[in-house]
Amino acid sequence: MAGAMTLPTEGKRTGTWLQRHVRTSSKAHPRIKAEDKIRFFQQLTTLFCAGTPLLDGLWIAAQQSQSLKMRGVIRTLAERVASGQSLHQAAGEFPKVFDRQWIEVIKTGEASGQLADVLTSLNGHILAAREMRGKLISAMIYPCILLGVAVLAIVVMLWKVVPVFADFFKEFGSKLPGITQTVIDLSAFLQTNGLYLVGGVIGGVFLLRYYLRTAGGRKLFNQLIITTPMIGDCAVEAYMEKFATNMVLLLRSGLPLLEAIGSMQGVFHNNAVYREALLRVRQRVASGGGLASALEETGLFTSMMVSMVRVGEESGELAAVLEQVAVYYRKRVEALLERLTGSIEPIVILGMGITVAVILSAIYLPMFQMASGPR
Repeated sequence: MAGAMTLPTEGKRTGTWLQRHVRTSSKAHPRIKAEDKIRFFQQLTTLFCAGTPLLDGLWIAAQQSQSLKMRGVIRTLAERVASGQSLHQAAGEFPKVFDRQWIEVIKTGEASGQLADVLTSLNGHILAAREMRGKLISAMIYPCILLGVAVLAIVVMLWKVVPVFADFFKEFGSKLPGITQTVIDLSAFLQTNGLYLVGGVIGGVFLLRYYLRTAGGRKLFNQLIITTPMIGDCAVEAYMEKFATNMVLLLRSGLPLLEAIGSMQGVFHNNAVYREALLRVRQRVASGGGLASALEETGLFTSMMVSMVRVGEESGELAAVLEQVAVYYRKRVEALLERLTGSIEPIVILGMGITVAVILSAIYLPMFQMASGPR
């Protein structure tokens, strides 16, 4: 291939002990992770902005990728570019790797001759999206761990502790209080049907995952998410931040409004509710309506978003206004996440405390009765 860089042969290192063991590269892995895509855009942006030709930048990025599959994708991009294709056309052949809005932004940068600036903006956008996603995941880790520990502690008490006392009470043959008998019966049920319960839970999880992969299941899940108290507030505002951030990226790259709205449908490809709403918005704008009015008609965008979009349309500074809106909602989502996780923690602790207290009361109540003697 003329003009293309060749990758060094990968194999066992030779030379001195230091040369063989120095940590100049990380262990390769087979899958494509989000981190691999982020690193690719970071490297390509740095190389291209430093004056490295695009084709050479692609070959270098392929060499540096830690993902074996990503290396193959980048090599294919380089081969397509070397054969005369544009970067966005080559990237469009891998829709599972490169998001639709990324491809649209690259296309606009190539058409305008400002690919370096566009790649810089795209890289910043990807990093900001990753940071927001990381905060969402981090905020939910602790409540999930706390809930798992609570459930495990209760199961262990019913599985191991209660049966010991049940045998002890059985030796005395006295009538047990209702709460004690209920806990013992629950423990016996868990002992007898525990494996079936575990199997049922695992089967239920798989069935739920299968259902959520269907169009109807995803739509129902999205509807439940945005209508649930507290969780819905956080989800809707996260969607507002996502809408504003991606619209800023597309509009600043030079994409016309109608095409930007069309690309936003790809941004929300996993959310049937907002994807269908954006389809109606696009149709409304295509027929001559304003973006703010179209968003308001869906009933899925906040009054703040609608008002600010209207201001942006009237002032002709829609991208600048949406950039401020994105910052506002980013801070709102972080505040709501703190409130949400702060609310979940005491609820889980209180629920676990009450359950453990009930179990302990059921165990010690008969012992107190025995200690007080026959009536």
